[in-house]
Amino acid sequence: MSELRRLQFAIDALEQTHIRSAVIVTENSVPLGYTVPDFKLLDETPKVVRLSEIVPAVLIFYHGAWSLRCADTLRRYERELLPELSRRGVHLVGISPQLPDGSQYTRALNNLTFPLLSDVGNVIARTLGIAHFADPTTMDAVELAGYAVGNRNPQGDWELPHPTTLILDRARTVRFIDVRVDDLPPTHPKDILSELNS
Repeated sequence: MSELRRLQFAIDALEQTHIRSAVIVTENSVPLGYTVPDFKLLDETPKVVRLSEIVPAVLIFYHGAWSLRCADTLRRYERELLPELSRRGVHLVGISPQLPDGSQYTRALNNLTFPLLSDVGNVIARTLGIAHFADPTTMDAVELAGYAVGNRNPQGDWELPHPTTLILDRARTVRFIDVRVDDLPPTHPKDILSELNS
């Protein structure tokens, strides 16, 4: 893709997603107005949870327990987003491809009170166009540090969702999508609340 075309795509994406703080989406991401199928996820017990049971919601797609950046983001959202979302009757939900025990570990380690659900096999992430295969060199370093990503993701591979914030209404319609790639900072809580106010 030429640099000019890439820039135009970024500008078009900004207008489409109403992201004011950054131009961060991917070519494959679903657009605003897309109705997400009523997917099944697993909670920590593990019990099946349907997407229709947790909307309206702010969904936070993250890598897993091994990602310090994702853990920082989840803790920040707990502090800065959860109280206001709860007041509005909007759920805050973290979603990753790790198995339920990995979600349980992540929640306990970071003192989170909102649910973390498992998108086993990255089914939802693929449908939303936010799944990608991580750089093997990076994942080798993660595993050498003591966390085997393949042991937490059921398929044993390194397919991960890009860190993404998604706002779904009661009809599971995408009202906001912000896909963070290339280690860019997470979606700012103020931008999420601003979208809910619009």
